[in-house]
Amino acid sequence: MNLRYDAGLATLQQIYKEGGEHMLFNLKEIAPDVGTYIVEMYGDLFSRPNLNFQQRQLITITTLASMGGCESQLKWHIQASLNIGLTPEEIIEAFIHCIPFHGFPRTLNAIYCAKQAFNDASVSIKTISSDENSNERFDRGLAKLNEVDGKSGELVIESLADIAPDLGKLIIAFAFGDIYCRPILNFQQRQLITLSSLTAQGNCEPQLHVHINAAINVGLDAKEIVEIMMHTAAYTGFPKALNALKVAKQVFKEHQLLPVH
Repeated sequence: MNLRYDAGLATLQQIYKEGGEHMLFNLKEIAPDVGTYIVEMYGDLFSRPNLNFQQRQLITITTLASMGGCESQLKWHIQASLNIGLTPEEIIEAFIHCIPFHGFPRTLNAIYCAKQAFNDASVSIKTISSDENSNERFDRGLAKLNEVDGKSGELVIESLADIAPDLGKLIIAFAFGDIYCRPILNFQQRQLITLSSLTAQGNCEPQLHVHINAAINVGLDAKEIVEIMMHTAAYTGFPKALNALKVAKQVFKEHQLLPVH
């Protein structure tokens, strides 16, 4: 009896309407052990505390969108996100939030996947359009930057003053004045998405340092932050998760949050 497999299969059946049988069938004749490992992974990860299924699916779809080239898996996980109660508006907003971190092309690909998934599931979405006022974007963004990132965000902007001050202004006006001020998602959800995106891309350790500080600032605790990075490992591989956890350990030490149990 494989208790890990049984637990994972039960989780798959809870999250995915078809229980993952189609995926397992496609692997049966070429790499059946991969199917076993995937099922067991669900038993290992999704049974862990500190994050609920909706948070884990936000991490998953963000991770796949930020990696790029994972459209078939992304569509499958968008369907799963709908199954466990994420709204179409939350899913689209998660992809929009990622624009400052992984760019427009990957966000467009993710949104096209979402459109297909929504059509297949016969669900509609209430589109959100922000009120645009270019004269207010910078001031609004600066206030939001201070609210989310505090001093860490200010230091990033200051570091650009002698080489690319306009990039600093763009970060404030666009990333914070436009994106962070949007409705649907709260600060904790946005930082969960941000950490997932940065971990998935790799080589973003300085930015992770800033945004782990921000995550703590908006109320995510150390266990939740660790769990975010552990969850991404199934999709990005262990090295990127390990690099992200190394940064988290540094930040936790600065905040005197170690050890994390």
